[in-house]
Amino acid sequence: MKVLGIIQARTGSKRLKNKVLMKLGDKCILEILLERLKKSKKLDDIIVATTIKKEDNAIEELCNKLRIKVFRGSEKDVLDRFYKASKLHNGEVIVRITGDNPLTSIELLDKQVDYLLKNKCDYVSTKNIILGLGCEVFTFEALETAWKNAEKKYQREHVTPYIYENPNLFKIFYLDPPEFLKRNDIRLTIDTMEDFKLYLELQKHFPDLINVDINEIIDFLDKNPKIKSINLNVKQKSYKEVEE
Repeated sequence: MKVLGIIQARTGSKRLKNKVLMKLGDKCILEILLERLKKSKKLDDIIVATTIKKEDNAIEELCNKLRIKVFRGSEKDVLDRFYKASKLHNGEVIVRITGDNPLTSIELLDKQVDYLLKNKCDYVSTKNIILGLGCEVFTFEALETAWKNAEKKYQREHVTPYIYENPNLFKIFYLDPPEFLKRNDIRLTIDTMEDFKLYLELQKHFPDLINVDINEIIDFLDKNPKIKSINLNVKQKSYKEVEE
């Protein structure tokens, strides 16, 4: 089965504009993520799914330079963007990755794909993991069902809620992550300037964020509580919130 990694990325985020193109050293956030994803043993192809807005031309230009495929679609209806990108590129299993999570765990990603395929699940994710490391894996059939039936704004914007809100319709499984990843006192997503400032500190200590091990980052943050606390007051938005 063709496993397609789709990264949703845009420059128009309200809380931190242009975040996926912001530089950490000589590479931008999106480029670091793309390079890390190339280490996956399970992804057959990688697509960046951005919007048709002019301001996102820069994302397409970056992907062209890196020879990464790009799909452009609706800004608000991200479910539609995923569905059309998956259909165009013949994805049978889809891995949803967000462009503001440069340290997405490749090890967990591969385990989730493996579990979904071996157990014929419709959707596999992880719970209780450090924010910024996770991804979601689901079948094209589950995506298509959501695309046809999801009616609420947040279900369209956040792609997968229709699936995990309907466990009677889909075979859903949540992998139990390793204990060292079950942390709510570390935040590794990039949604605000505070998040980006934490990454600037990480990049000073780990110049090669493409190859750094998550264990090393956790150990560093535990030994440097002042740095770890930079973004701990950031309020994480509920998945039911939408950007108007």
